[in-house]
Amino acid sequence: MKLGRLVLLGAALWSLPAMAAGPAQAGTVNDVEGRVLVGGRAVTPRDLGNVTVSQGGVVATQSGRAEILLTPGVVLRLGDNSQARMDSEFLTNTRVSLLGGSAMVEVDEIFPENHVVIAQGNAATTLLKKGLYRFDAVGPTVSVLKGEAVVDAGGRNVRVKDDHQAILTDARLKPHKFDRAVQDELYAWSRLRSEYEANASAQTASTMVVGGPGWYGAGWYWNPWFDGYAFIPADGFFYSPFGFPFYSPYYVGYGGFYGRGWYAGAHAWHGTSGHVGVSSAYRGGRMAVTSHVGGSFGGGLHMGGGGRR
Repeated sequence: MKLGRLVLLGAALWSLPAMAAGPAQAGTVNDVEGRVLVGGRAVTPRDLGNVTVSQGGVVATQSGRAEILLTPGVVLRLGDNSQARMDSEFLTNTRVSLLGGSAMVEVDEIFPENHVVIAQGNAATTLLKKGLYRFDAVGPTVSVLKGEAVVDAGGRNVRVKDDHQAILTDARLKPHKFDRAVQDELYAWSRLRSEYEANASAQTASTMVVGGPGWYGAGWYWNPWFDGYAFIPADGFFYSPFGFPFYSPYYVGYGGFYGRGWYAGAHAWHGTSGHVGVSSAYRGGRMAVTSHVGGSFGGGLHMGGGGRR
């Protein structure tokens, strides 16, 4: 297939009818399962992309789960019977209060100008690095599975790193080692969502290469076939805390790490030291995506997905 036909194919895919989505901002609801309320109103999968938890608003799960976008590359996920309030929705100053239940925050990328804080009562945790963080109202505790955060509680503060947690009622507020191998449904769902979003990111990045929507750098980009926003990094390639790959359109189609190269197949880029390949097909109302990253990394990394889960 000629490159010109690929461009037309990419443009056609993105011009097919799809649910309109508002611009992504901190507080945008990106996925729900079960019963989820925003401001007391039930949110369904049909509402995704058009519902935002505004400043002062509360999102609550009742035998359900919810995924809320924060700054680009940072996602908040609420477990069953949990509540969170959006205290500040600015991209440079994002603050969420966990009012009850449990939450996980996946940080795939964070920039120096981003200030992301999760509050619990009189305690506030500032996320410093890419990683995976858990917050529980019962305890209450802050657990860092991967990454680094500063916890401030009642004028006391402590730095918490990989595989450590801070118990907020501890007078010394000293980090303790914990067994991260102990996992629950919130962790399992967060991992599944992370894999799904990596697939959406791969398909979005590859479509941009052959003539999709405009690319303005790192941010959330609506993908109609995944019914959600995909995170696209500004450049390069990296793994999420769960081990799933994200790479930019520049990396897929314009060289990046691989230097000069050439197109082969529908959405494959080959270079001097490795290759990134992404292919997609629309069949029966579902977008099927397969990607491969290999070469100098040793072996290869494959992922596939399609439709909503």
